[in-house]
This record gives sequence, structure tokens and C-alpha cells, in this order.
Amino acid sequence: MIKKIACAAALLIAAGSIIVDASAQSEWKLKKKGNGIEVYVRDVPGSKLQEFKGTMYLEKTRLSSLMAAFDDTSSYTAWMYECIDAKLLKQFNFHERIHHIVTHAPWPVWNRDLVSYSICRQDPKTLAITITLTGKPDYIPPIPKTVRIPKMTGAWSFIPAGSGDVMVVYQMHNEPGGSVPPGIANMASVDLPYNTLMRLRELIKREKYARAVFAQVQEPKPAK
Repeated sequence: MIKKIACAAALLIAAGSIIVDASAQSEWKLKKKGNGIEVYVRDVPGSKLQEFKGTMYLEKTRLSSLMAAFDDTSSYTAWMYECIDAKLLKQFNFHERIHHIVTHAPWPVWNRDLVSYSICRQDPKTLAITITLTGKPDYIPPIPKTVRIPKMTGAWSFIPAGSGDVMVVYQMHNEPGGSVPPGIANMASVDLPYNTLMRLRELIKREKYARAVFAQVQEPKPAK
């Protein structure tokens, strides 16, 4: 147990270094913990919205099962919190894509939409998978009565933690664009990762995802 906790701490530190920017010196603050999920936030100089980092452990989970959820754009509305529409705009290959995502915002704030460029890489030694996300706000024209998120950086990481377990890290910061009350903006920094991780955990239990296999994904070898 002690060994596993020490390993988890090391993985968390490594995952927390995925995004490096002007806010790198800010300390992460634990804002929510429950159902095996932890959400941390930190302030970003000059931004209304805090950067968030959500983490959870999944027992006996295959990396391909997680990748299957990301491969299935039609599933995004089921597990991405407040996502009301998602489209695959361009797929260069298995690893590289551009999505358009629309999220619901509470009244009186207008809905937000995001054009996200993603690129997926797997470390050949650790087998950890990182999906790096970058906003491309000018890729398509604006949508009426919807505010385009002007800036976004983020990443998903799936880190093998031994015995078939996987540590999932979801980290992101964006500029919401338009006028957003600070309370709503910072509430989103906690609710979004928490609910997204919880729904993703349930989604991948479905047979369609649990049995998924991708030739591009290398799974850790079972412990002897």
C-alpha cells in the first residue's frame, strides 16, 4: 500500500507538469474530493478563470477503453459536462484531430463553443498516453448567440499505475470570452472536471468501450 501511494504521488507530480505557462509558480489548491475524484485549481495571472486539474484512479482499466471514448465523438454529450453538441471537423489520423464543441452556460451567460486541436502521444517506455489540447478559435466562423472561447490549453493523461490500474489526469485553462461573472467562471473550474471524470468512469464500463482494441495503443503487460 505504501509503495502504491508513493508511486501515485510521483505520477501526480509528473502529470501536474503537463501544462507549463505563466501560472506554473502558483500552488494547486484542493477544491473538491469525493467518489475517488480530486479537483485542484490555481489562479492564472490576468485571467478570470482558474486553471483546473482533476484526477482519479481506475481499477483494472485498459488504455484502449479510455481512448475509445475519445475516438467516439458522438459520446461527448454523454460524458463531457454541459456539452450539448460535438462534431469532428477534421481527422488527420488516429492521433491528430480537430473538434468543435458547444457547452451550455447558465443564464444570463451565453453558451460557449470551442474549436479544439488534439494530438495524442504514447510514451514508449511508461506507456502513458497524453492528449494535448489547443484552441483554434479562427478555424471556423462564429456561431450566432454563442461565444467562441478565444484561448484554451489543456491535456488528458492516462498513466499506467500497476496491476492494471490507470491514473487519469484532466488539466485545462481557457479564457471564456465575453462577460462571465467570476463566481460562475470559478464554479466551472470545479464542476467541469469533477462531473466529466465521474461520467467518463461510468461510460467506459459499457461493453462498446470496455472491449475496444486499437492497434495504435500499447497496453501494459499483465503483472506476473
